[in-house]
Amino acid sequence: MELTIRRSLDGEFIIDCGDEHRCFSMWLERELNKDRQFVLRLLAQLEQLSGLDELCLDSAEFRFVASCDEVTIEVSTDESSEHPGLLEEALSLDAAHSACGYDDFIELLESIIKY
Repeated sequence: MELTIRRSLDGEFIIDCGDEHRCFSMWLERELNKDRQFVLRLLAQLEQLSGLDELCLDSAEFRFVASCDEVTIEVSTDESSEHPGLLEEALSLDAAHSACGYDDFIELLESIIKY
């Protein structure tokens, strides 16, 4: 998975995981800019997964689901009425859903932490 991390002039993180993983980019960027420790806590939770366990995180805008094999995220359709711009943005970018392998996502988080 490709990854580009930058900071805006006001210190906000700008994360780009490529078009195919745009939903991950949007989610990680929002969560990391709200809470700088988010990625560290998420990585710790993911490393605790075993067997058939799943980690599900629901935010106002996204639904994140991870297992030991795959990680998926999608724009939360339950909240789309409260956030119509987000759903339009995701759909216009063909990014209402993203998925990748567990190991690839762990590498992505570790790269963000190193940044």
